[in-house]
Amino acid sequence: MKYSEFPYERVEVETQKELMAGWLSRFESAESANEQISVLKEVDESNREYSSYQAIASLNFNRNINDEAAKAEKDYYDKIGPEIQEIHNKLDLAVDSSKFKNEIREMWGNTFLKMIEMDLKTFDPKIMDMLRKETELRNQYTQLIGGAKIEFDGKTYNLAGLGPFLSDADRDIRKRACQARFGWFEKNAEQFDELYHTLVKLRHKIATTLGYENFIELGYLRMNRSDYGPNEVANFRKQIVEHVVPIVTKLREQKKDILGLDHLYFYDGINFKDGDPKPKGTPDELVKGAQKMYHELSNETGEFFDIMVNEDLMDLVNRDGKMAGGFCTAFPKYDRPYIFSNFNGTDHDITVLTHEAGHAFQCYSSRNQPLTSYLWPTMESAEIHSMSMEFFTWPWMETFFKEETERFKYKHIAGSLSFLPYGACVDHFQHWVYENPEATPADRKAKWLEFEAIYLPDRDYDDIEFLISGGVWQGQLHIYQMPFYYIDYTLAQTCAFQFWIKSEENREKAWEDYYRLCQAGGSLPFTGLVELAGLKLPFDDGCLESVVEKVKTWLDEVDVSSL
Repeated sequence: MKYSEFPYERVEVETQKELMAGWLSRFESAESANEQISVLKEVDESNREYSSYQAIASLNFNRNINDEAAKAEKDYYDKIGPEIQEIHNKLDLAVDSSKFKNEIREMWGNTFLKMIEMDLKTFDPKIMDMLRKETELRNQYTQLIGGAKIEFDGKTYNLAGLGPFLSDADRDIRKRACQARFGWFEKNAEQFDELYHTLVKLRHKIATTLGYENFIELGYLRMNRSDYGPNEVANFRKQIVEHVVPIVTKLREQKKDILGLDHLYFYDGINFKDGDPKPKGTPDELVKGAQKMYHELSNETGEFFDIMVNEDLMDLVNRDGKMAGGFCTAFPKYDRPYIFSNFNGTDHDITVLTHEAGHAFQCYSSRNQPLTSYLWPTMESAEIHSMSMEFFTWPWMETFFKEETERFKYKHIAGSLSFLPYGACVDHFQHWVYENPEATPADRKAKWLEFEAIYLPDRDYDDIEFLISGGVWQGQLHIYQMPFYYIDYTLAQTCAFQFWIKSEENREKAWEDYYRLCQAGGSLPFTGLVELAGLKLPFDDGCLESVVEKVKTWLDEVDVSSL
């Protein structure tokens, strides 16, 4: 089937309640582990159906936020989410107290039971109305961002459409595009401030209602982080400040020479004087190039990408009414993932295609995992697949960039390393926000600037007032949508660099380790998956330092004057 042919329907809450009553009765009266396991398998099949329909509803809205019918379906699933959670909460309680837990553990491993344990710590029927409100507020942010209309040089653009001007070779165009982008944010500043202020207060109230001191512990549980906490993350951020920030500062000095500039401003986001590398070809040609690439990379990726193309499981090009950004979703009922992005003629088109294809390939590779909850790992693990795929596809970058291939590789490595301090800054900021829920919007912006001075010490916003006031983070959707989902990228980048190093040494062995990781899905927590892939744990002292040293050596060997 093509995506447009996938059956879709609304899952009725009352039907789910009736089904759960039957499952619960059978589970609690079961006289053997096999009987309980049989019930859990039936529930899992139902979960596959629910999550598939919910994903279709959400995707269709993202594809066209102006489609009222699509919005109605997404709103429906958003509304029933807490009720479905309440229905499953009863079974989770029964599983958690089952006398056959050891047998269940033998069947599916400890991760299944650990996830249920964490779910029970994140939900109580008394927070249902607050969860609905949180979803409404998140949706307001989505619609605000997706509906952006920005005037620039006589035309109207959405946020993705404005993107190419931000990396134009002409510095004046870059600055004016930056002013236009953040001028739009400034125009809507009151709405962004109020939205986030309300979200923070609400999340704090949800946390205290559940018995937590603040939202941080609850936020980690929501991210299913069972094997590390804020202390490990703080230590990792500290290593970024010590080992990465100095190198990134030197890269920026080098960038001044490359661009022929005496000083770098925030809008000098390009890497080369005549502009950043651009993919050569139409979107259709790029997809054909990717299809050939994935056939040559491995049999598994060739099969996977043919399915993505032949079954219309990708929506790649930017257009009016389409939600900004890129993501991968999936429909477990049909064993299929889906890639969503916004091609806009920049090198990001190729990076996002390989990145989201990494997510999609992992999901496709883990389709035979026995439980729906094992199809995806936790976020920091999932980002390993996507970021590593960006590097595994390096040998084929000439297909897309031709004579600009070496430029692209330099930009990719330098950019990936330079991202780490920003990712740590976003994470540190969020920890402070939820430790200080009474802070005002002005307090948050001031604190953001304090963290910037630590992680991004040479950032200069010129005379763009909204940025000078500390508002740049309001364009980072994760901060609004998924609290604490950002350090994940830096942890995963550290792992992806390891895969890059391994593939330079022994490509076949590196791919074997990567494919094994993809097949494991979410059957293990982050630390277990890192070990399974033969990687060093990013939290461990010395890991980041050794990885960064290898990256630095590669960068030092590049003759930037020849790029």
